[in-house]
Amino acid sequence: MLKHVLHLVLILLFSGCSFENQSFEVDDIHLNWELLSNEAIPKQSHEAKFTLTNKGENELEPGWEIYFNTIFLSLSPSSHSEEVIIEHLSGDFFRIKPKADFPKLGPGESFSFSYSSDNFLVKNSHSPHGIYMVQKGEDEGKVIQNFHAKPFKLHDLDTFADGSGLPIPTINYLYEENKNLKLLSQKEFSPIIPTPRSYQWVEGETSIRGDITITTSSFERSATILKGQLEKIYSGNVLISNSGQGNIIFEKKTEPISKEAYELEIGEVITIRASDEKGAFYAVQSLLALMPIEAFSSPVSEFSLNRILIQDEPRFGYRGLFLDVARNFQSKQAILKLLDLMAFYKLNVFHFNLANDEGWRIEIPGLPELTEIGSKRGHSKDETDFLWPYYGSGPDQENSPNGSGYYSAADFVEILQYAHERHIEVIPEIGVPAHSRAAIIAMRKRYHNKMASGDETGAREYLLEDFDDRSEYLSAQNFRGNAICICQESAFTFYEKVIDELLLMYRAANVPIKTFHTGGDEVPKGSWSKSPICEKFISETPDLHSIHDLPNYFYTRINNMFKAKGLQTAGWEEIGQREVLVNGKETARPNPVFADEGFRVYAWNSVAGWGGEDMAYQLANSGYEVVVCNSSNIYFDLAYNMDPDEPGHQWSGYVDLKTAWRTVPLNHFISNERDMYGRMIDLDALASEKVILTETGKKNIKGIQGQLWTETVKGQEMMEYYLLPKMLGLVERAWANDPKWTLIKNHGERKEAMEEDWNVFANAVGQRELPRLDHLFGGFNTRIPKPGAKVENGLLHANIETPGLLIRYTKNGTEPDQNSPLFTAELPIEGKMKIKVFTPSGRSGRSITVHK
Repeated sequence: MLKHVLHLVLILLFSGCSFENQSFEVDDIHLNWELLSNEAIPKQSHEAKFTLTNKGENELEPGWEIYFNTIFLSLSPSSHSEEVIIEHLSGDFFRIKPKADFPKLGPGESFSFSYSSDNFLVKNSHSPHGIYMVQKGEDEGKVIQNFHAKPFKLHDLDTFADGSGLPIPTINYLYEENKNLKLLSQKEFSPIIPTPRSYQWVEGETSIRGDITITTSSFERSATILKGQLEKIYSGNVLISNSGQGNIIFEKKTEPISKEAYELEIGEVITIRASDEKGAFYAVQSLLALMPIEAFSSPVSEFSLNRILIQDEPRFGYRGLFLDVARNFQSKQAILKLLDLMAFYKLNVFHFNLANDEGWRIEIPGLPELTEIGSKRGHSKDETDFLWPYYGSGPDQENSPNGSGYYSAADFVEILQYAHERHIEVIPEIGVPAHSRAAIIAMRKRYHNKMASGDETGAREYLLEDFDDRSEYLSAQNFRGNAICICQESAFTFYEKVIDELLLMYRAANVPIKTFHTGGDEVPKGSWSKSPICEKFISETPDLHSIHDLPNYFYTRINNMFKAKGLQTAGWEEIGQREVLVNGKETARPNPVFADEGFRVYAWNSVAGWGGEDMAYQLANSGYEVVVCNSSNIYFDLAYNMDPDEPGHQWSGYVDLKTAWRTVPLNHFISNERDMYGRMIDLDALASEKVILTETGKKNIKGIQGQLWTETVKGQEMMEYYLLPKMLGLVERAWANDPKWTLIKNHGERKEAMEEDWNVFANAVGQRELPRLDHLFGGFNTRIPKPGAKVENGLLHANIETPGLLIRYTKNGTEPDQNSPLFTAELPIEGKMKIKVFTPSGRSGRSITVHK
């Protein structure tokens, strides 16, 4: 009997070993995705197919789960296969689950399943990504390395959109867009960007060789900065002296001029005149911008500058750039380099979004859970210990450079000091009451840990949610449960704790802070509607009658908190709005309650046709301080155009350099000719229906700001690509006065004048800015555009949106490189020709192919 039992045990042991050895490996999975159909009209939709293939030697049994990310999919996509479920979890995060009748996949077998969604797919980057699998009985997510999404081409998109009128950027379309551009001589466009208030070329050149001596008795800080920058581009000695004659002289202006104003004169010597360090600093940036471009690639031993007199000051006191690092993280070094770029182009406010639903990015001493939980993304069942891997950040929370990461208090102090040295104000944003899911989850973890240790008081101290809240809502980014419970005191205790710790960091940096941005945008309808805590709080508070009264209560509390700390309350336009009935429809209008409270509102929602085109002006006329942030012109996360290989969003249209450049901050109604669908806008009708700025309102427009939200931005190189060169359009509008064409009433005449002015600016970018940006501060990953082209009478014609860059071509279908012939005039079309745009240093964009 014992002999038989032992024999059975050995069989089971060996069977177990055999089963273990034959376990399925995720690397044996091949998963393919392809678009089956894509409709723009009459109703937007697309259909796509996944194909799962077993390339291993063992069976793949049901029970697995596949996770993926995409923002561009219906929340309830229609599965055409009964064997699988595709379900939305949160944000852009989806799961594919096999049903019980899903077949086992033997070696070499495949299974395909398709789905449809009610949106038109425009970008290859909008297809499913971040793919990983969790096998049956396991908790670990493993990346499916053998995933392939079949791309669709520009000509495919053109076919999909046939008859829709959408602005598909074919080579002919681009050629038409660029047809009014021509190459100008160097003195036909501004010597620097942003364009100075006035400048005058003077005959002659000033040559510099040998030692450079900077003489100053007033602006040592700016002189030191200039010395440091010159030492990077000039091989000779650069000295600073407090007396005597130098090559470069700083002089303090005695007559009153604004703090940011300056004069720069290049004559026998170089003279900088200003009344304040800020003006002297901007003069330094202008002088550096006049330096030979080749000096930025390799230090020169001598150089010559054309003589010129520049008198300059900015149009707006607020010239801002917003960066979101919550949705996808950027390293400290990337931030410091960005600050250098901002300073070079005279931007002076860095609006720093440090927290959102998808991540908390700043250490808060005393609340370690915010970074231990809220700064990490990876695979988990329920987000207990870290957030889900939004935006394709992957299942491994310890190896997710875009999904996981935060700035220590010391990092933040360094960023503050670096910005302050460059006359850049850093305005932090911690958004409330919505966009707070990362904080809510982190404080939930703190609550449970404290309760487990018997500390109920500590558990409730910073709690941000009502556990019994049954409110049903979905945020703009498809999150549930992302609004903090503002009906409990712990929400204000938490926010004040965060504010106080950030203020301590400013003090440690010895940097002042005047304004704090509270977010305040996109609070989902339905928030708090089924919260027992809120129901009780409203019933016990005399001034509150319904949940509609809660926003005023909340911002009254926040404003009083900020006043006590010497801070100005700022937020997106929603903090200055209320909903009123207009023709039976709820419509946003300025909220009179806070109009005289000194709020600063950031007006963003200017999408043509959505009704908010004049919201900035409504708010300014009502008394609010306003920063113009038009989504349709200066939201830099919007793709450059509809090319399927151009990454980015599309919800407010498309933004390229020209779109940003043509922004008219005080008359937004002429900032665009077409809406996001390519349809002509009736400018007269639009303006007649909207509010225009009063003289008081004009005084309340404090400036302009570009935005880069980062749902689709993965890493520093992508950040730079999204920003450059379109950021230069923002730079121009923030500093320079409105061009003369903005005052022309006749639309046709204004367009003609605008195109002439655009040619001037485009030449400045193509001939000088983009070539320099290849090297400035180590070089930037600027976007190099595709050329436009057409074939006419057997001849190939080509052009470019920024004259001065180089077009090269091949005749044999191979990819052009920097040794390929230059395209300088139309050519006979021969077979399959490829053309591509290059910078002088050899960086290039994507090529186009032209057939005979």
